[in-house]
Amino acid sequence: MKILTALIVISASFSAYAQKYVDTNDPKKEEIKSLLSKGNDLNGFGGSDLRIGDFKDERGLLVGAYGGLIINRRYLFGVAGYGIVTKVEFDGMVPGQTETKSLNLHGGYGGVLVGASIAPREVIHVSIPILLGAGAFEVVDKNFFTNNLPDSEFTIENSVFFVLEPGIEIEFNISNHFRLGFGASYRYITGTELVNIEDEDVTGGAGMISFRFGRF
Repeated sequence: MKILTALIVISASFSAYAQKYVDTNDPKKEEIKSLLSKGNDLNGFGGSDLRIGDFKDERGLLVGAYGGLIINRRYLFGVAGYGIVTKVEFDGMVPGQTETKSLNLHGGYGGVLVGASIAPREVIHVSIPILLGAGAFEVVDKNFFTNNLPDSEFTIENSVFFVLEPGIEIEFNISNHFRLGFGASYRYITGTELVNIEDEDVTGGAGMISFRFGRF
């Protein structure tokens, strides 16, 4: 009985407070703020990145492109994709064989890009991009065929994976429509199912240079 009485008192108090809130805060005058409301400033952007990082203890260069929307000149929403463009060579094993040989790693990743800029109107400011997505790696034996065929490469294994890559950049406002950034990111990769490559072999930091175009 005491519990029921307490619940009734609490309900009555809450109802009175709610009525007071409605009376003093007219919802027609108090609009809920959101990133995608009509009053926000929306502009498009696009660009490219160069990222240098380690894969299987070998230095590799990734080239990427991205694009999306800038909200209120501060928040970024878009998509991005990156691919390894240099040779990443390592000693590994062809499944079913016992001897090690020289192999190559190919691959890339992409996904949703979100981010924010701190003091974006200043000539020099900070940008924080975060990529969340997936990708694929393949391990290639460039001398798999030994009968002097013109194309002797053969993919001996491949796998998809998930990736999370946060970063931080120092950006320079070169003009109203061009920004140049220098920074670093850290690539978290999980889910690889390869004989020669583990998640730890392709997880790591990277230095980056970004070129961003848009109406800032």
